[in-house]
Amino acid sequence: MIIASVIMFSYKYNSSISDDKIEEKARGFGMHYDYECKVLFGGDDTND
Repeated sequence: MIIASVIMFSYKYNSSISDDKIEEKARGFGMHYDYECKVLFGGDDTND
């Protein structure tokens, strides 16, 4: 376990990912921006 810990802490990796890739993955999970959604409120109906 000590050897594995030393190897784990000495290994440096670059986990940076571009903003475009992050957004692409998030949209794959269903992310959306507020301005992309149409919102209907119950009190806005003018046909009462």
